[in-house]
Amino acid sequence: MSSLAQEESRSISGYEKYKGDAILQKSFTIDFLTKKTKKNESEVSQYYAENSHPAIIPPEVFDLVQIEIKIRKVAIGYKTGRNYFSGKIICDDCGSFYGRKVWHSNDKYRKILYRCNSKYKNDKKFKTPFINEDELKNAFVEVFNGVINNKEEILKGYEEVIKDLNDTSALDDKINELDKESGEVSEMINRCIRDNATKAQNQEEYIKKYNDLVERYEDIKKAIAHVENERFERLVKKDRIEGFMKVLKIMNELIDEFDGELWNTIVEAVKVYAGGKVVFVFKDGMEVEVKLKVKVQDDTRR
Repeated sequence: MSSLAQEESRSISGYEKYKGDAILQKSFTIDFLTKKTKKNESEVSQYYAENSHPAIIPPEVFDLVQIEIKIRKVAIGYKTGRNYFSGKIICDDCGSFYGRKVWHSNDKYRKILYRCNSKYKNDKKFKTPFINEDELKNAFVEVFNGVINNKEEILKGYEEVIKDLNDTSALDDKINELDKESGEVSEMINRCIRDNATKAQNQEEYIKKYNDLVERYEDIKKAIAHVENERFERLVKKDRIEGFMKVLKIMNELIDEFDGELWNTIVEAVKVYAGGKVVFVFKDGMEVEVKLKVKVQDDTRR
C-alpha cells in the first residue's frame, strides 16, 4: 500500500477499481451507534491497495488512458472527431490543435485542409501554414517506410531502453522511504496535539510547532506524488515503446498508401512549424522531421 494521491479524473476509466486496485477509507463512520458515515475529505488517512481484486481492464490500458487524460487536460482547443487527424496536429506558434477545413466543397477543386484553430482568434496572425490532407498522408507513408527500412537497428536499440525503463527499484525505494518518513511525521503531529490537550503550553509556540510539522508533512506528500508520477510515466513510456516495437516486428513490407489504423496506433502528434516544417512524433517518443510544400494562406476561399 502507498498513500493516495487525489484522483485526477471522474470518468469511468479514471476509477482505480477498473485495473484491480482499490482506495481504502473513501468514507468513514462518524457515529458507531447510528452507523452514520461521511465522505472522507482528508479527516482520516486514505490508502491505495494494489491487486485487491481481478482487473476489469488491463493495467497497462488503464495507465495509457490516464496519461491521455493528462495530455488532453492541457491541450488547447482539443476536440474529439471521427477523422484520423483530430487531436493530432499541433501548431508550434500557440500550441492549439489544427482543425479540418473543406475548400470548394461543391466543385471539382474540392480539397481538405487543416488549419490552427486559434489562427484568427486574436490580433496576432500565426505563421504556421495550412496543411493539405493528401500531402500529410503522403508524408506519413514516406516517414513510416523510412522507419521500416531501419527497423532492425531501431528494435535493437530499444532493448536496452526497455530494460532501463522497467527497473523502477530506485524509485520504489524512494517512495518507501518517504512513506516511512510521512508516517513518522504524522505521529509527531498527533503527539503534538495530545500534549497540547493534556499539558499547559505556550499556545504561540504550540501553533508554530504544529504548523511546521504540518508543512513538513505536506512537503513529504508532494515529494511522494512527484516520485510516483515519475514512476508512472516511465512505465507508460515502456508500454508505448513495446506497442511500437510490436507494430514494427509484424511489418515486413513497405506501405504504398496511407493506413489510418496504423497512423492511430503509432503516431502521437504532428507538430507544424512556420515555413512548412513538420515533425512526426511517434508514441515511442521518436521524432522525424519532414518539409512539406506549403505556404501561409488566408482563410477566405471556399
